[in-house]
Amino acid sequence: DAAARAVDEELTMARLEPARQRSLATRFCMWIMRRMFGRDLRPYPIAAHAPRLVPGLTLMNAVFETGGWAIDANLRKLVHLRVATLIGCVF
Repeated sequence: DAAARAVDEELTMARLEPARQRSLATRFCMWIMRRMFGRDLRPYPIAAHAPRLVPGLTLMNAVFETGGWAIDANLRKLVHLRVATLIGCVF
């Protein structure tokens, strides 16, 4: 039982709470994404812990949203599943 518990603790992902204080740039980028997607995207409150990351994340999402980078829906699901498996995400 102790060995199983140790394995479970080792495989548990760290979870960050959303940042309570957000920079002006972060709030602006979140506003842009809300306008593009109609809702808040989950990574932004977490990425707000590293404010210099947020504008790059916004630019990346905007570029991918143009459609020139679109991939087949089945391939996208397969990629999401593979990445989740690699990082140990339970979804």
